Amino acid sequence: MQILKPDNNIITSLINNRWLQHLLYWTVYVSFFAYAWGTYDADYLKTIAVELINLPNKIILVYTVIYILYPQFLYKGYIWRFLATFILVVMLSAVLQRIVDNLFIIDHFFPYWEKTDTFSFSVLIQTAINLGPVLALPMTIKLMEYIAKVQQNEQMLTKEKLEAELVFLRNQVQPHFLFNTLNSLYALILKKSDRSLEVVLKLSTLLRYMLYETNATRVDLRKEIKSIQDYIDLEKIRYGDRVEVSLHYWGEVEKIQIAPMLILPFIENSFKHSTKGLSNKAWITMEIGVKENLFTMRIENSIPSDSSDTKSIVGGIGLQNVQRRLSLLYPDRHTLKVTSDNVSYSVILKIKMI
Repeated sequence: MQILKPDNNIITSLINNRWLQHLLYWTVYVSFFAYAWGTYDADYLKTIAVELINLPNKIILVYTVIYILYPQFLYKGYIWRFLATFILVVMLSAVLQRIVDNLFIIDHFFPYWEKTDTFSFSVLIQTAINLGPVLALPMTIKLMEYIAKVQQNEQMLTKEKLEAELVFLRNQVQPHFLFNTLNSLYALILKKSDRSLEVVLKLSTLLRYMLYETNATRVDLRKEIKSIQDYIDLEKIRYGDRVEVSLHYWGEVEKIQIAPMLILPFIENSFKHSTKGLSNKAWITMEIGVKENLFTMRIENSIPSDSSDTKSIVGGIGLQNVQRRLSLLYPDRHTLKVTSDNVSYSVILKIKMI
């Protein structure tokens, strides 16, 4: 049983040594009960000898239960099989002890005791009950070890599952962003725009960030803001004067880190829905700030007057994706408010940083 956290310390290694733990248990057990029984006539050497004679039977009983019955039946959920075999093993151990008592211990250590029938049912039951103390501590410790191991494995599996899900969700964002940008580049190439080269340069900067920075669980917020600014520049090239964009950031943005690619889907969403069926000039306002470890992001964008698909504006795979990531990364530490009317679409995200 691991009592202390493993390190290179000799004392820690000795305390965690399983053989020493078992030796200590049996030494303490024999000493305690030899003393308890020896108080009747103060002959402690005699009671130590009796306990040592009975010790092999008790050792076999304890290790049969915790190393055979536990893994074969209890750990696999076979409760009734475990109880049946446990009672059988304890009764066999009681029978062996009764045989040793009648054939050796009484004759050599307690000749004045009256012998009873070796296989007397009532005496066997009493002997079986007397075996309880030797089983109590080992069975309890072994069961607690197993429960702790199961819980640890469940936590590890849950963590691995969540990490895999986060990677999947994050990887969904990147292709979505890349396809949108390539579409913008394709449109500019069709128009034979001189700004195609600028788009390529901006795109390479963003791809470099996505490939080499976003594999970490956290990135500096200032780097996220820089990537957002690059994305906005790309969209401005695509839409020109048809979209008016305002980005403002304030507070302690230099001091905190945030999950990568968490903000960009909201920015993409604002461009997507403010320009859908665009007939008049669209507008997008963005605000990102940090105060007293509280991250705040506000994004609001116009909705074209002829857009009737308001339901798709509020929902969508991208928003569901980021909501799931928020619940995994910042459980009970974030609030996300999404509202929409006939004029604008608004998102307010707040995250309490630790």
